[in-house]
Amino acid sequence: MAAVTLEVHEHVATLRLDPPAGRWDRPALEALSAAAVELRGRTADVYAVLVASDFGAGWSADALAEGVIPGLPPLGAAFEDVAAIPQPVVAAIRGEALSAGLELALACDIRVAAADASFAMPETSLGTVPRGGGTQRLPRAVGRAPALRMLLSGESIDAATALRIGLVSEVVAADQLEAAARAIADTIASRGPIATRLAKEAVHRGSELPLASALTAELDLTVILQTTADRAEGVQAFVEKRPPRFQNH
Repeated sequence: MAAVTLEVHEHVATLRLDPPAGRWDRPALEALSAAAVELRGRTADVYAVLVASDFGAGWSADALAEGVIPGLPPLGAAFEDVAAIPQPVVAAIRGEALSAGLELALACDIRVAAADASFAMPETSLGTVPRGGGTQRLPRAVGRAPALRMLLSGESIDAATALRIGLVSEVVAADQLEAAARAIADTIASRGPIATRLAKEAVHRGSELPLASALTAELDLTVILQTTADRAEGVQAFVEKRPPRFQNH
């Protein structure tokens, strides 16, 4: 199986991950980056994204040994590409999501975990620090205190703890994982696709801004949405008490 495969069904794209030996090396990351870039150009037919299968046990030995190489993107750039996907991204996490695997999960918008999943940032045990966004996205996801405990101690947490601290939004039995995550993606895909993309953008932009500026950004996106046929269809459907028929324009 390729490290990353992409398939689309009924407006939901599924990214299936199988990094070699469960560890992320540069070729696997380049495949992930290419898939993420492709999805950015497919807003016409892809309304939500499901990231499934193995998130991985971290970096490969070659990746761990690799420093900053002039002319090459940093290894964590692939996770930036995932975070930049405009459509909402749902992660279905089973097994271990360690180091780079957890950093990939953090680049997704909604995280669903199998009951047997575990999470850790063990870099300090190797005398290193996370290099794929972990020191920044983890505190934003769970708060400073839980993030610092994970980052500084390197200890692993189980799915129940991940749910308690807000790292994941749902925990299900392993055999129900993909169905549960797909149900969320399907629900998102049934909503107004422009609205879901702009709602995601509002949250991401606003999280980096003072509240007053974030509210202005939200208003700006609302004005953009008012120019779309989907917004008019949504209002009309509400008035007529029927399901809306969104056309993504």
